[in-house]
Amino acid sequence: MRKALKASDSCASYSRCADEMLRIIFVGSSSQPFREVEMYFLKRLSGISGVLRSEIHEIPASKAESVERRLKEEANRIKNLLKGKIFITDPNGMLVSDEFMLNLVRDAIYEDISVVVGGAFGVSPEIKGTRISFSRLTFTHELFRVMLLEQIYRQVLTIKGVKYKK
Repeated sequence: MRKALKASDSCASYSRCADEMLRIIFVGSSSQPFREVEMYFLKRLSGISGVLRSEIHEIPASKAESVERRLKEEANRIKNLLKGKIFITDPNGMLVSDEFMLNLVRDAIYEDISVVVGGAFGVSPEIKGTRISFSRLTFTHELFRVMLLEQIYRQVLTIKGVKYKK
């Protein structure tokens, strides 16, 4: 039996949240314009894939004694949401391609996969998994969140045999 979703979670497959799914865990939040684009892609994914988006609050710098403590507290929250294979976005991670993303999304049909997007200081080394990067360029957290969702949407359409405009 699947546990109920919290208000901070949104399943892009409301009608059939399969047991195997792609879990996207974001640390921190986005401003309204970026959130609207995120919701656009989640809505488009609705009904065609099992995507669960979770957001944990970033620990404010004023409440953490150090960056390490902040990352440790965030890691404790992240660990509670992880399931299956774990991928962590990291600017120094392995560069991924369309083919890699296609395989990641395809694998999520058959097994649980978690993708973690960290906050301002990244993701604690305590979170073990494959570290991946879209580019050696630096992107804002908000922009990267949209880029990740767009790539997932693009790959789902590829799997379904639907052309996606470039």
